[in-house]
Amino acid sequence: MFVYIARHGETQWNIEGRTQGACDIGLTDKGRTQALRLARRLKGLPIREIYCSDLKRAVETASIVGQEIGAGLVVTPLLREASFGEWEGHTIGEIERIFPGQLTRWYDDHTFCAPGGESLSCVRERIRKFIDQIKSLGYAEDEGILVVSHALTCKVLILELMNLPLSYVRRIKQDNTGLTAIKVLPESNVLIFLNETYHVDD
Repeated sequence: MFVYIARHGETQWNIEGRTQGACDIGLTDKGRTQALRLARRLKGLPIREIYCSDLKRAVETASIVGQEIGAGLVVTPLLREASFGEWEGHTIGEIERIFPGQLTRWYDDHTFCAPGGESLSCVRERIRKFIDQIKSLGYAEDEGILVVSHALTCKVLILELMNLPLSYVRRIKQDNTGLTAIKVLPESNVLIFLNETYHVDD
């Protein structure tokens, strides 16, 4: 089975550098164009279904892709972005100023939560449940699925599929509609490409 992984298209908060988390922010016009370009990149690939987060920026991206390539949509909260609690709506600089030291601790201690938020370990548990679900569906070796999610959630999914530690999460770049492909095999999964963006490069 092939697992294709893409982040949602651009939002206004992406432009402003604001932490979105569980906030339900929609796409910009550019984000919708990115989704369409992603769909065109995916045409011809063996994608049987699209799985996406239930937040509207992911649903809208996945819907545009699904309509273009003729694949059905499965919406699941397991693929939501991490909830960042009181950090949401703030830039990284603001988080560091208002909540000094918390962001570094969140990355270093996988059980630490932002105030009212969710830890990296909690996100990993959601992703593990999702992986177990898709593996139980018995996709054929030559079939694929597309996962449309969020920056951090995509990174955790990649790490879990590649059997890499959570400490690597900051080593992965995940652009808007950046595309990753992983071949899932019985013995060991194989990374085909990571965060491919040429379909949206101007």
